[in-house]
Amino acid sequence: MALRMNGLPDNQAVDRWQICHFTPPSHIMIEVGVALAGHGGYTAPDAVKVASWVVDFITPETDTSIHYFWGMARKFKPQNAALTDQIREGQGRIFAEDQEMLERQQKNLLAWPQRKLLMLNIDSGGVQSRKVIERLLSTQA
Repeated sequence: MALRMNGLPDNQAVDRWQICHFTPPSHIMIEVGVALAGHGGYTAPDAVKVASWVVDFITPETDTSIHYFWGMARKFKPQNAALTDQIREGQGRIFAEDQEMLERQQKNLLAWPQRKLLMLNIDSGGVQSRKVIERLLSTQA
């Protein structure tokens, strides 16, 4: 889809990247992109790739709730306001889909505080960030 948004063919092999940067306690920046295969992937010329940066900022509101701020910058067609709106709406839908699950998870954490969170491979970023935070907290005690 991102290739089509940038006027590139979407029926060819590609090189894809997703590089996550975590700054404790709650800042995440993800470099994500796709380039037509054979052009250098991450370092490919802008004419054959789509690249963007996603940021997530999480800050406490109460002991059991947060404010979640997110944004995305892109390195293709930045002046296209309609594309900006399309991307914002799509990203918003993705985050909204997760909200109910996250709220239910918080209720479960409150109802069963002795239970540990599952550490699934698909959640390795979150698992690793919790380990970093736990390690930092243990050095402050």
